[in-house]
Amino acid sequence: MATKNTDAEIFKKYLVNKKILVVDPSASARSGIFKVFNELGAKTQQITLANNYVTAEEEIKKQKPDIVIAEYDLGKACGLELLQQQRATNPDSKKTLFLLLTGNTSQSAVARSAEEDIDAYVLKPFTPEVLRRTIMTTALAKVRPPAYNVKIDEAKALLAESKLDEAEKTLNEAVTMDPKPSLALYYLGQVKFLRELADQAEGSYKTGLSFNKIHYKCLVGLFDLLMSAKKHNEAYEVVKRVSQYFPANPKRLAEVLRLAIMNQKYEDVEKYYSVFCNIDERSDILIRYVCAALVVCGKYYLQTNNRTRAFELFQKAAVTSAGRTGILKEIVQSLVDFSLSKEAVEFLGRFPPEAQSTPEYCLLKFRVTDLNGMPSPVIAMGKELIAKGMVDEDLYEIMIRRARQANSASLVENLLYEAAAKFPDSKIFKVSSAA
Repeated sequence: MATKNTDAEIFKKYLVNKKILVVDPSASARSGIFKVFNELGAKTQQITLANNYVTAEEEIKKQKPDIVIAEYDLGKACGLELLQQQRATNPDSKKTLFLLLTGNTSQSAVARSAEEDIDAYVLKPFTPEVLRRTIMTTALAKVRPPAYNVKIDEAKALLAESKLDEAEKTLNEAVTMDPKPSLALYYLGQVKFLRELADQAEGSYKTGLSFNKIHYKCLVGLFDLLMSAKKHNEAYEVVKRVSQYFPANPKRLAEVLRLAIMNQKYEDVEKYYSVFCNIDERSDILIRYVCAALVVCGKYYLQTNNRTRAFELFQKAAVTSAGRTGILKEIVQSLVDFSLSKEAVEFLGRFPPEAQSTPEYCLLKFRVTDLNGMPSPVIAMGKELIAKGMVDEDLYEIMIRRARQANSASLVENLLYEAAAKFPDSKIFKVSSAA
């Protein structure tokens, strides 16, 4: 009984002046959590309630809460994403708590796998007593951390001082202190990585994953290791697991897309596009990555004669690009390469008005016109472009071909002469001239 009283006193002291943020879409859940904190000794003014991700994000920036307890499922967003916001405003993780409310065992597994970041999780539905006990136990573990956690903290401090021998010894001790020492094995992998012992580092990360197959830090450590070794196929399989279980962030999504294309996993790109659509903050770099990936996949489907799917991906890329001419140019040129004039005309029309006077657009329009136009209009357009000072091999090649179709020998001769002068290294015009 004395221990319980001591624990209660320690917790009460811990809770003094702590700012608490409760995030849950359910009014009854917010009310229940609020009541539990009140009963534990928190004053009403210490507790802030939020019913959605955006409000919670604003409150974290404004209040800098010490304790955040958030629902995993916040509509498009995930409560786990609030962790980074809390860390940014209140970085001392030894003095803060982050608890996640989860609705199923899958979400609970993710919470367990985010070891060292998430302090605890509570599976819904829960009783006030379960929540009360979890909050107290988690807070007391911060005040009186388990020996395993203490060892890891010691090792991290040694790592920060580049004392690799001492860190490794401490981590080897930590591994024996927990039945599932994934976190200790992650840091042991970091030691091996710093020593450039890639195989041993990989072994440590994989051993950590044998205890918890989606352990976040072990997955990220293994991914970074495989990327540094240029093992892109294996790295892709690892980052797929990360993306499947943990909230997407723009940097990781861009990397996943790049690896999907490198490994020709075209079928996966559309799944990642759906993830992208649920991200509120989309950087220009991420948008470019997504659009480029969609276009590459569209080209692949054109090559495999799946035109319907190709057009769907091109449509998504065009809409997402929001008038970015580089993406539109790639789409139109791909359609021209496959002689799809009707579709090429449609995407050509998506260029913003201010871009329709550029040489790039004019050349594209010329190529599209060449697909199904008679020689005369193509030649007329080509002459106009050449008169404006346009210098392009394709332009001359098309013009020469069309002039021959029109039986205009003098024009062919003039074009060949100009092309040979402008592109002296081109084999095309040398062959054409010889012909």
